[in-house]
Amino acid sequence: MCLKNLIRLKYFLIIFLLVLIIFLLALKIFTEYKKQDNFTLTPAQEFNSSLDLFSENNQNLKNDTIFKNYNYDQELNVTFLEKNLNTQDDNISLDNNLSSDLNTSFNEQNLSHFSDLNSSLIAQKTDILEEKNINQTQINNTKKPKLVIIIDDMANSKQVNELKKLNLKLTPSFFPPDKRHKNTPQLALEFKFFMVHLPLEAINYNKPELNTLKVSDSKEHIDAMIKSIKQEFKGLRYINNHTGSLFTSDENAMRKLFDAFKKQDFIFVDSKTIGKTKALKLAKEFNQPYIQRDVFLDNEDNIDYIKNQLKQVINLAYKKGFAIAIAHPRKNTFKALEESKEMLLNVNLVYLNEIYGN
Repeated sequence: MCLKNLIRLKYFLIIFLLVLIIFLLALKIFTEYKKQDNFTLTPAQEFNSSLDLFSENNQNLKNDTIFKNYNYDQELNVTFLEKNLNTQDDNISLDNNLSSDLNTSFNEQNLSHFSDLNSSLIAQKTDILEEKNINQTQINNTKKPKLVIIIDDMANSKQVNELKKLNLKLTPSFFPPDKRHKNTPQLALEFKFFMVHLPLEAINYNKPELNTLKVSDSKEHIDAMIKSIKQEFKGLRYINNHTGSLFTSDENAMRKLFDAFKKQDFIFVDSKTIGKTKALKLAKEFNQPYIQRDVFLDNEDNIDYIKNQLKQVINLAYKKGFAIAIAHPRKNTFKALEESKEMLLNVNLVYLNEIYGN
């Protein structure tokens, strides 16, 4: 008989302990719940609370008709609803057809709250993504090398229009005005940044520009020409040579030219039409940066050739940190550039002053 009493007492103690544990757990949960009333709910908690209310007011409402595959974005600390604004990878759906037997006042209060929360989350997500995208763009741009593409021989409005259609950050280099192309100074003003393409004497060239500077020209003549360019082209800083294999390889002629540049605060960009150019020596002598062309893009008037030259100059830019290419306002050149826009995303197209700071 005593043994039976002991067994009963044992069972009673076990049951008592279980009840006590359940009571303590319930008390802890209740305490934690009360503590949350003093703090702002996170978006995830607010959504969970809304789901609890739906369950309490309507037993027939199924949770999976409201949300599916609920998750939390740890990186941005936002709910899946925010994340879904930026990606379609998550299989998340929202059932807008709520059961008809829901309490009307409950719908008005909680759906209004849900709508306000949704709008708030969208606004937060937009701000976060905009800031993140801006920062990522800045990071990506700092990693990319710089590329300058100069379009030489610019002379008329048709070329200007075709260049603008590309919507690329390219640098037009305009001929000085003469009777063949009188309006180049006005056309240049249509661009944020431009250069002047100065005709210099070549060794063998049958179609020189009217005002081509020659090796035999006096210092006074060269001074007058460069001064007139200064007056015609407002805001001009950089000048590169058109042809000029004879002129740029003559040290005395280049000294006269650099002296004229110094007076007008111009910087010479060597198109490098000959390997024997004296531009490097004179740039050092006049304490100027030596700027030279790296690649001619369209020595051959062929789209595939031009695209291949673009690849080469981009590879060179990655080796050096920057590169300078020269092209011309031709139909195939413009078409090749248009078709190479995706390739050009691998570099930062810039103006010369973004490299040399002048």
